[in-house]
Amino acid sequence: MTMQTALENAIWYYLDNTLSTPRPEFNGHPICPWIDKYRNRIFVKEVKQGVKMPIEYAVSLLKPLNYMAVVLAFPKKPPIGTINKAVDEIINKPEFDHIEILVNNHKLKGTVRGVYTGFARCDLVIIQDREKLKWARLASKTAGYYDIR
Repeated sequence: MTMQTALENAIWYYLDNTLSTPRPEFNGHPICPWIDKYRNRIFVKEVKQGVKMPIEYAVSLLKPLNYMAVVLAFPKKPPIGTINKAVDEIINKPEFDHIEILVNNHKLKGTVRGVYTGFARCDLVIIQDREKLKWARLASKTAGYYDIR
């Protein structure tokens, strides 16, 4: 097993202390209510080089390794639009129709296109299995996550 980098540890801190913390604006639920339960099925990796190949590789790991999510960190901050272009190319391939990819832009704060962002150190790409994400959303809805107070 490899040691985690300082950046990977910072991401886990962010997941544990920001995304997993209950918040009043989400009816007392955390931003991402499933991190605590499935922490052992989330893979966090700092990407040293490239953009598209590491994302495609991470997508290939989801089902065989039964991950709920793969979080890739891009500390070198690729040129603007590079990550989004790669994500668009990947999710539009028929062989990748089973996944969702969310991009956390390090320059943006708050909710962007319905997804909470806020990790300021670098861009993150969060890859999730679409069926597992649908299940998590339904369970969250049943638990009152989306109820308006």
